[in-house]
Amino acid sequence: MAALWSSEIGPFERARPGFQGAVLLREGPDLLAVSCWDGMRAAAALDPLYGRVAASPLERLLARPLTCRFRAL
Repeated sequence: MAALWSSEIGPFERARPGFQGAVLLREGPDLLAVSCWDGMRAAAALDPLYGRVAASPLERLLARPLTCRFRAL
């Protein structure tokens, strides 16, 4: 899944306006993708990103639906 995220989603994510950086964490079968965004532009960038995930083979591999939490740093 990590390789699929890196090839299918990562390049698209990095090209979105407001993207600041990301890390992909893996422990056994669990995968956590953490993305950092410029606050105000994040919401507009996430809709196309969710669409990209839905169109990729990655979504069928997810045990739970993709979720998003906003936290100001």
